[in-house]
Parts: sequence; structure tokens; C-alpha cells
Amino acid sequence: MADPEMVEVQVEPNLRSPDIVTMGENDPPAAETPFSFRSLFGLDDLKISPMAPDADAVAAQILSLLPLKFFPIIVVGIIALILALAIGLGIYFDCSGRYRCRSSFKCIELTARCDGVSDCKDGEDEYRCVRVSGKSAALQVFTAAAWRTVCFDDWKGHYANVACAQLGFPSYVSSDQLLVDALEEPFQGNFVSINHLLPDDKVTALHHSVYLREGCASGHVVTLKCTLYLPKSWTVQVGLVSLIDSPAPAHLVERIIYHSKYKPKRLGSDIALMKLAGPLTFDEMIQPVCLPNSEEIFPDGKVCWTSGWGATEDGGDASPILNHAAVPLISNKICNHRDVYGGIISPSMVCAGYLKGGVDSCQGDSGGPLVCQERRLWKLVGATSFGIGCADVNKPGVYTRITSFLDWIHEQMERDLKT
Repeated sequence: MADPEMVEVQVEPNLRSPDIVTMGENDPPAAETPFSFRSLFGLDDLKISPMAPDADAVAAQILSLLPLKFFPIIVVGIIALILALAIGLGIYFDCSGRYRCRSSFKCIELTARCDGVSDCKDGEDEYRCVRVSGKSAALQVFTAAAWRTVCFDDWKGHYANVACAQLGFPSYVSSDQLLVDALEEPFQGNFVSINHLLPDDKVTALHHSVYLREGCASGHVVTLKCTLYLPKSWTVQVGLVSLIDSPAPAHLVERIIYHSKYKPKRLGSDIALMKLAGPLTFDEMIQPVCLPNSEEIFPDGKVCWTSGWGATEDGGDASPILNHAAVPLISNKICNHRDVYGGIISPSMVCAGYLKGGVDSCQGDSGGPLVCQERRLWKLVGATSFGIGCADVNKPGVYTRITSFLDWIHEQMERDLKT
């Protein structure tokens, strides 16, 4: 309850400066000053009597305001000076059609950029001479005053490493070819090819190792994807069936190649190859698996095997023991049923497992093999890709179908022999 002794008073704030008037009882009104800032700055006119006791203080206040009279003139003058300087500097440092050195404001001809000679103070004109452009990740080099797309003619894996090194990456993970007609229009006008007469050890800067072309003889250009991780930072252990046992010898990885159509946030094309730095020695615990033949068909219902170090239950920890399970192949028609995966299974995928659930691959098994035995040979039919939960009803495991990527696999192997 409010206090009856209290009275609430609302005070309207005076947003304008008060009139200052000092005069005696018999003094005539003081004359207004000849200049008023009322309309310009919202100040009230100041009136003063020369004989007032505090006249000096008020006069000092007025004098402090007098520079405001010249404020608009000063501001306009400063702006004019800045504009004049800006126009003058713009004319002096105009680099239209040329390259401006950021360290010294020096202008050089575009033909002098990326020509092997440092024309800028810190050599910056010899940097940023390689780039990856557009959605297709087309490789381009800057030479002869323009960005030019690199043709796939005479292309080698060594050149991809050189290009990635110029971009600041230690290695490449994918270097593929793309039809010129599939390029975005801005990248179809100018082309270059690698000078294949140069020895590989002489190709240390890509833009110094190309020659101009009107078009690509192969009809294809180079696409490139680089990685922050050196392949040699990875090691492979083979022949292990238990992590409790003594670790097996580590084998260094020389190259990692993943499919150019792989997208981390999308399904499909999730396949990669690793090339070891040295050969494996086969024994009773270490044996190769065969690739399937082109268009080889594995019938629905055929029982195959999957294995991995993943969890044994949904959300569980990785297993210290290599587990394996028998799973029958399921047709894509059944796997695409609305009650199963509802149409997301593509021809490059294969399902395996039980619609009733109970047996399945799980988290941590990704990349593991799905193998089927044909005429006493074990063949790699799939690589563990994804699933919903683990061993759930109507949610069998989904695997990358190896036969869909045989051409890509053989192409990578053939390229490797040429590098």
C-alpha cells in the first residue's frame, strides 16, 4: 500500500538550455546578442547586464560558445581537404589493369605477376599463383596476365602434390578429370597444359611449368582436393584379431585417395583407397581379398560376412576384439520399402542383415569389409557405410557396393603405375 504522506510529483525535464539573465531592479533589459545559434544548435539566447555581479562568469561562458559560429565552416573545410587528398592519391596510385604491391603501393603489369621474377618489395607478386575454382574445384594457374584452367593432358599425381604445396597443403587426396563442357562458364575461356618434357624434379612451381592452350586435347580439365594431413602420419596394422595382444608392426601410408564425389554431409560415394609405402608379407593371418568382377551379381539372400572393431550395442564402446557376423544380402527394392529406408538406397549401395533385427554392423565398423565367398574365393562385395541404430527391426546395415566403383578403383591403380 502506498504511504498517504507521500505525494508523487512528475517533473517534465527541460531539454533545452535555460535563459541566463542577470539584471538589477532598475537596470534596463539587456540587448540580445547579434548572433544566435538557436535554430542551428537548439541553444537559447543568452542575455546579460554588464553591471551584474556574475557578469564575468557568464561572459566567459558565452566566449566559450563563440567558436561554434565557425564550426560549420571548419567541418566543410576539413571534408574538402580530405576529398582533395583522396582524389589526388587515387589518381597517383591508380592501378587499373595492373597489379598493386600491397607492401609499397607500387603498380606492376599483370604480365609481371607469377612470372618467376619478384617485382614487389617482398616478392608478393610471386605468391597466390595457383587456386581451385568453382563448385567443380577446377585447378587454375595465373600466367600471362590471366587465370587459366589446367588441362588434364599429361597430368600426373606429382603435379597434384606440387599444386597443393603451393596452396599451403602438405598433400592431395583427390585429383580427377572433368569434361570442359561441365565447367562453369568463367573457367572455360583460357587453358594451359603441363610441359611434359620437364623432368618431375624440375616441376616445383606449377605456373612455371605450363604452356598456353586454346583448348584441351583430352577434352578434360584437372580437379583437385588437398588435405591438411600428411598420409605418412597414418599407419596400418594388419593381422590383428585382438587389441589385447602385442601390437603388430606398423605400415606407413604413402597416399590416401577418396572419391571426388564424396560429400561429408551426404550419402554415397564414401569410398577411399590407401597405398602403403611398402608391400605386405602374406602369411596365415594376413591374406588379400579379391575384387569382384565387373557387373558380377551376388544374389539376394546370399549369406556374406561383415567384420569390425565397432560397438556391440547401439551407443556402446568400441570392441577390443575383432568381431564378425553372418548377414544375408537384401535387394534394393526391399531395402527401399517405406517401412525400411524409404527410397534413400541408391544403386551404388547394398543392404545386408535381417529385417527382424538382432545381427548387424554398428558404430565403429564403418569402412569394414562385407565379403562373400564365391568358388572358394573371398570377394569384397561392400564396405560398411551407414545404418539407423544397430540391429534394429527393418533397419539392416547399408554398405557401399564395390562393383559400382570398380572403374574408379582400376583407374586409380593405373594412374599410380604411371607416376
